[in-house]
Amino acid sequence: MIKRGFRYQTGEIDEIAKLLKEGSIPEIDIDFEYEIKEVINDLRSYGFEVATDNAKDFDAVDKIEHPDFMFRLKMVESSTDKVCYLDFYEGPKDQEDGYDEIWWG
Repeated sequence: MIKRGFRYQTGEIDEIAKLLKEGSIPEIDIDFEYEIKEVINDLRSYGFEVATDNAKDFDAVDKIEHPDFMFRLKMVESSTDKVCYLDFYEGPKDQEDGYDEIWWG
């Protein structure tokens, strides 16, 4: 069983943007690779851009403890030039991997 913290889904952009502005590092579950670009595009409407230098850190989290970790993405809030980060994780592959049965319908 994978040890999991609270992770956001790609549709929870309002909450993710709020946490970025507060200085937190939100964790996001990704079921498909294209969702990463969707999250980035959605966050642009909140004034965030991907940093131009060293934007992806594949070693930011201990992969032995969190084998589902993908990478940490460095972003910049355009209006303040404040640096912030998002952690992307592979979403659960099946019911026993993490999501409650009610989510699966």
